[in-house]
Amino acid sequence: MDRLHRFAFLVVAALMPLTAVAEQPRVCFDMPYAVACRDVTPAEYTASHPGYKLMEVKLEISSLLMAGQEKDLTQYLIRVDSPQRTLTVADYLPKTKHEAIASSVTKEDSTERALALGINLSGKYELLTVPGPSAGIGAKKTSSVKTELLPPLETVAASGTLDRASVVFFKIKSSPRNLLEGTREYALVLRVATNWRADYLRVHCEAEGVRRNMISSFDEETKCGQRDFVVALYQDGDEDARRIAENFARREAAKMAQSSASNVQGRNATPWAALQR
Repeated sequence: MDRLHRFAFLVVAALMPLTAVAEQPRVCFDMPYAVACRDVTPAEYTASHPGYKLMEVKLEISSLLMAGQEKDLTQYLIRVDSPQRTLTVADYLPKTKHEAIASSVTKEDSTERALALGINLSGKYELLTVPGPSAGIGAKKTSSVKTELLPPLETVAASGTLDRASVVFFKIKSSPRNLLEGTREYALVLRVATNWRADYLRVHCEAEGVRRNMISSFDEETKCGQRDFVVALYQDGDEDARRIAENFARREAAKMAQSSASNVQGRNATPWAALQR
């Protein structure tokens, strides 16, 4: 079958005029250097988890389609982790979501009987009830029952945690009602020590799409954009922590720009280590 496809491709390519193949999509991601975190610890949590508090962080990730078409984007994969495993994910949004991609389906069952003029065994004329269409003369009655069937559900967003809740992932799929380009917000609730003032996250963003070919059977899934970010976190209202966190994030961004192999995992000390004492 593969050989047949290759032969068909060569024949079509030789006979048809050269036309421009749709450009492969190319996506660019962006994020802020630092994000303020809000204390959302309820009183009952403090009582049941002494020494810990809950901090809410909202990560805004922007994406711009630099080339290609939106319809050729298939999904985004967002992975957020705590390199030093100092942060634990207690909750997150968006959750896994399913929706109906197609519209509702109507199923119709119909029965049809016709009254036709016929001859009985005694040779007399009488009205006979016969199934289906008839060539005789008479009236036709039709009845039908319509049933609305729910369309199948498809996953448009999948999310969850990994590595004992030190990592959270989001897989956002494209659909006619769920376009990918633009700014999306991902919310996390992190469990931290009560003296927590600042920390950082590593965010990996990846876009997947379809590379179109002259023959649709040769279309293939491809990676069409990715970027890694170091995002510093600080407690809202703590100006010292904000200043240190932003400077740290900017320095890490410069290092990552110089070398794509830069890895922040395993760092022994951070600029705000003294703040948590």
